[in-house]
Amino acid sequence: MGGENNRRKHRRLLVRMGILCRKIGTMEDHAFVGNSVNISPDGLLVESGQDIAMDTGDLFNVEMDVPRADRADQIGGKVSAYARVVRINEAQPDQKSNKKQVAFQFCTRPQFDI
Repeated sequence: MGGENNRRKHRRLLVRMGILCRKIGTMEDHAFVGNSVNISPDGLLVESGQDIAMDTGDLFNVEMDVPRADRADQIGGKVSAYARVVRINEAQPDQKSNKKQVAFQFCTRPQFDI
């Protein structure tokens, strides 16, 4: 019970925001968009309905737009990092949704750009 959660070094935050993922090291433009499911200092889980060829170990540049808040003292920007695919959960045939989940591990510390 809870064995998976106990092995994690960092708590995951449930965050839903749009993400652009671009595959590194390919001649073609291998990119897909998705939504974050959760994020931690070590990585993030992305859900997407797009079909793109990828394998465990592939490197991606991931970018998330942080929207401006309603308050004047909060600013928006972009968070980006290099990340490696560590797990791919394909959509199950019996599910109504064809979305797959991709778990990324950060290779670099995420950078925040205003």
